[in-house]
Amino acid sequence: MTATTKARNTKYIVIAMLFLGWSLGNFDRFIINFAILDISKELQLTEALTGIVLSSFFAGYALMQIPGGWLADRFGYRKVLISTILVWSIFTVLTGAAWSFLSIIVIRFLFGVGEGSYFPAASKGIANWFPVDERSKAMSIMLTSGSIMGS
Repeated sequence: MTATTKARNTKYIVIAMLFLGWSLGNFDRFIINFAILDISKELQLTEALTGIVLSSFFAGYALMQIPGGWLADRFGYRKVLISTILVWSIFTVLTGAAWSFLSIIVIRFLFGVGEGSYFPAASKGIANWFPVDERSKAMSIMLTSGSIMGS
Protein backbone atom coordinates (compact mmCIF):
# COMPACT_ATOMS: atom_id res chain seq x y z
CA MET A 1 0.00 0.00 0.00
CA THR A 2 1.41 3.36 -0.99
CA ALA A 3 1.57 6.35 1.32
CA THR A 4 -1.03 8.12 -0.84
CA THR A 5 -3.47 5.20 -0.57
CA LYS A 6 -2.93 4.99 3.18
CA ALA A 7 -3.57 8.74 3.59
CA ARG A 8 -6.73 8.48 1.46
CA ASN A 9 -8.03 5.58 3.57
CA THR A 10 -7.17 7.40 6.82
CA LYS A 11 -9.11 10.52 5.88
CA TYR A 12 -12.23 8.40 5.37
CA ILE A 13 -11.79 6.85 8.80
CA VAL A 14 -11.37 10.36 10.24
CA ILE A 15 -14.61 11.61 8.65
CA ALA A 16 -16.48 8.49 9.78
CA MET A 17 -15.32 9.02 13.36
CA LEU A 18 -16.16 12.74 13.26
CA PHE A 19 -19.60 11.84 11.88
CA LEU A 20 -20.13 9.36 14.70
CA GLY A 21 -19.03 11.89 17.33
CA TRP A 22 -21.23 14.62 15.90
CA SER A 23 -24.10 12.12 15.79
CA LEU A 24 -23.73 11.47 19.52
CA GLY A 25 -23.69 15.20 20.24
CA ASN A 26 -26.80 15.73 18.15
CA PHE A 27 -28.50 12.75 19.77
CA ASP A 28 -28.13 14.40 23.18
CA ARG A 29 -29.54 17.69 21.94
CA PHE A 30 -32.60 15.91 20.52
CA ILE A 31 -33.22 13.43 23.34
CA ILE A 32 -33.08 16.06 26.11
CA ASN A 33 -36.22 17.58 24.59
CA PHE A 34 -38.07 14.40 25.49
CA ALA A 35 -36.34 13.80 28.82
CA ILE A 36 -36.96 17.35 30.01
CA LEU A 37 -40.65 16.55 30.47
CA ASP A 38 -39.90 13.98 33.17
CA ILE A 39 -37.04 16.04 34.58
CA SER A 40 -39.35 19.05 34.93
CA LYS A 41 -41.98 16.97 36.72
CA GLU A 42 -39.44 15.45 39.09
CA LEU A 43 -37.83 18.80 39.92
CA GLN A 44 -41.21 20.60 39.86
CA LEU A 45 -40.09 23.15 37.28
CA THR A 46 -42.40 25.66 35.65
CA GLU A 47 -42.36 26.12 31.88
CA ALA A 48 -40.15 29.18 32.26
CA LEU A 49 -37.64 27.30 34.43
CA THR A 50 -37.67 24.42 31.96
CA GLY A 51 -36.78 26.89 29.21
CA ILE A 52 -33.88 28.16 31.30
CA VAL A 53 -32.63 24.58 31.76
CA LEU A 54 -32.70 23.97 28.02
CA SER A 55 -31.08 27.34 27.30
CA SER A 56 -28.28 26.83 29.82
CA PHE A 57 -26.72 24.13 27.61
CA PHE A 58 -26.60 26.46 24.61
CA ALA A 59 -25.13 29.30 26.67
CA GLY A 60 -22.16 27.09 27.57
CA TYR A 61 -22.00 25.69 24.04
CA ALA A 62 -21.88 29.15 22.43
CA LEU A 63 -19.31 30.32 24.97
CA MET A 64 -16.85 27.62 23.82
CA GLN A 65 -17.04 28.06 20.05
CA ILE A 66 -14.12 30.47 19.68
CA PRO A 67 -12.03 29.11 22.57
CA GLY A 68 -12.63 25.59 21.19
CA GLY A 69 -10.99 26.55 17.91
CA TRP A 70 -8.10 28.17 19.74
CA LEU A 71 -7.66 25.05 21.90
CA ALA A 72 -7.62 22.86 18.77
CA ASP A 73 -4.93 25.10 17.25
CA ARG A 74 -2.92 25.19 20.47
CA PHE A 75 -3.14 21.58 21.65
CA GLY A 76 -4.25 19.72 18.55
CA TYR A 77 -7.69 18.73 17.39
CA ARG A 78 -7.36 15.11 18.60
CA LYS A 79 -6.74 16.08 22.23
CA VAL A 80 -9.62 18.55 22.16
CA LEU A 81 -11.99 16.01 20.60
CA ILE A 82 -11.08 13.36 23.16
CA SER A 83 -11.47 15.86 26.01
CA THR A 84 -14.78 17.07 24.63
CA ILE A 85 -16.21 13.57 24.38
CA LEU A 86 -14.95 12.70 27.85
CA VAL A 87 -16.49 15.85 29.38
CA TRP A 88 -19.85 15.45 27.67
CA SER A 89 -19.95 11.78 28.70
CA ILE A 90 -19.44 12.78 32.32
CA PHE A 91 -22.16 15.43 32.13
CA THR A 92 -24.53 13.02 30.41
CA VAL A 93 -24.38 10.89 33.54
CA LEU A 94 -24.60 13.90 35.84
CA THR A 95 -27.72 15.15 34.03
CA GLY A 96 -29.55 12.09 35.31
CA ALA A 97 -28.27 12.74 38.83
CA ALA A 98 -29.45 16.36 39.06
CA TRP A 99 -31.24 17.01 42.34
CA SER A 100 -32.44 20.61 41.98
CA PHE A 101 -33.06 23.44 39.56
CA LEU A 102 -29.65 24.97 40.29
CA SER A 103 -27.85 21.63 39.87
CA ILE A 104 -29.46 20.95 36.48
CA ILE A 105 -28.62 24.49 35.31
CA VAL A 106 -24.96 24.12 36.28
CA ILE A 107 -24.74 20.59 34.85
CA ARG A 108 -26.36 21.54 31.54
CA PHE A 109 -24.21 24.70 31.26
CA LEU A 110 -21.01 22.73 31.86
CA PHE A 111 -22.28 20.06 29.46
CA GLY A 112 -22.54 22.79 26.82
CA VAL A 113 -19.05 24.05 27.67
CA GLY A 114 -17.75 20.51 27.23
CA GLU A 115 -19.53 19.85 23.96
CA GLY A 116 -18.94 23.34 22.56
CA SER A 117 -15.40 22.60 21.45
CA TYR A 118 -16.35 19.57 19.34
CA PHE A 119 -17.34 21.42 16.17
CA PRO A 120 -14.31 23.75 16.03
CA ALA A 121 -11.94 20.84 16.74
CA ALA A 122 -13.68 18.64 14.17
CA SER A 123 -13.39 21.44 11.62
CA LYS A 124 -9.67 21.61 12.35
CA GLY A 125 -9.44 17.85 11.85
CA ILE A 126 -11.15 18.13 8.49
CA ALA A 127 -8.78 20.94 7.50
CA ASN A 128 -5.82 18.75 8.47
CA TRP A 129 -6.92 15.63 6.59
CA PHE A 130 -8.76 16.92 3.52
CA PRO A 131 -7.44 19.02 0.66
CA VAL A 132 -9.16 22.38 0.18
CA ASP A 133 -11.33 21.14 -2.70
CA GLU A 134 -12.72 18.26 -0.56
CA ARG A 135 -13.31 20.09 2.73
CA SER A 136 -16.83 21.28 2.02
CA LYS A 137 -17.89 17.75 1.08
CA ALA A 138 -16.29 16.33 4.24
CA MET A 139 -17.95 19.02 6.39
CA SER A 140 -21.31 18.29 4.74
CA ILE A 141 -20.94 14.60 5.54
CA MET A 142 -20.23 15.37 9.19
CA LEU A 143 -23.10 17.85 9.49
CA THR A 144 -25.57 15.46 7.88
CA SER A 145 -25.68 13.61 11.18
CA GLY A 146 -27.87 16.40 12.60
CA SER A 147 -30.60 15.60 10.10
CA ILE A 148 -30.22 11.87 10.53
CA MET A 149 -30.29 11.99 14.34
CA GLY A 150 -33.27 14.34 14.30
CA SER A 151 -35.39 12.02 12.18
